Amino acid sequence: MKKFPVFLLTSLLFLACEPGRNPAQEKLLNEITALEQVLLKAGDANKDKESALQLIEKTTAYGQQYPQDTLTPSLLFRAGDTAKGIREYGMAVELWGQVWRDYGKHQKAPLALFQQGFTFDSELHDPVMASKYYKKFLTAYPNDTFLTAQVKQLLSVINVKPEDLIKQFEAGQGAATE
Repeated sequence: MKKFPVFLLTSLLFLACEPGRNPAQEKLLNEITALEQVLLKAGDANKDKESALQLIEKTTAYGQQYPQDTLTPSLLFRAGDTAKGIREYGMAVELWGQVWRDYGKHQKAPLALFQQGFTFDSELHDPVMASKYYKKFLTAYPNDTFLTAQVKQLLSVINVKPEDLIKQFEAGQGAATE
């Protein structure tokens, strides 16, 4: 999570005023929003790791205290992005796992599960764990129009070395241009 889309912050501010939230809940949401704004100004979570860690901590607390709030899955997902942005991959995987396990019908759930596999694949270079999450994705969300094809493709090359992928690509390119 390097940058925050402005519309997400605007919608968060708007939703933070949703009726039915108690003053403590509103305060915590305002603190989360303020930290998101700080990171937005920084442009990269690594430039202000302390604020990023505070954001993750407050978001996790919000999720624990208000698990039924409609904002919770999106907040947890974004906290996962923030954790990945500061290279706290274990934390990111844990937060995304909470999203799809606890909020499996939420619109962010499929992407959260995908992000777990992709983080193991691209950042942690653990094809066994990446395969596990990719296969879980295909079981849980087999009809996801956006990610299913990508997950299948990633699974098909998960144990192929990068240099072998390049050779395969180059061989395919040569055949296509002849």
